[in-house]
Amino acid sequence: MADSNAPRPTYTVEFIPSATRNAVFLGNPTLDGMMHAILAIGAEVWADKRRLKIIESLMTAKREVNFDSIESYLPTPEQEKAWAAERDLMIKNAFGPFIAPIIPSGS
Repeated sequence: MADSNAPRPTYTVEFIPSATRNAVFLGNPTLDGMMHAILAIGAEVWADKRRLKIIESLMTAKREVNFDSIESYLPTPEQEKAWAAERDLMIKNAFGPFIAPIIPSGS
């Protein structure tokens, strides 16, 4: 089992509030709010999927599954690569339509 006191990489940074909090980027504040919500939900879904992958990895290895083992789990390089590919596919599937070319109806 990994030493829970060992230093490990972290991917979090302190939140820095934007000076553009009330700016409108998509021409409509409602659209901006919806886009913000969609992106936030996508981030939460991926965080949950990654945590589930850790739990599945622990169970497959027949290791104890508890808060500490989940929090201290370090994926193998192969897992990192596979999970990154799955994350990228999720992003493409979920957010790809936002960058698709707009084709007027009746064309």
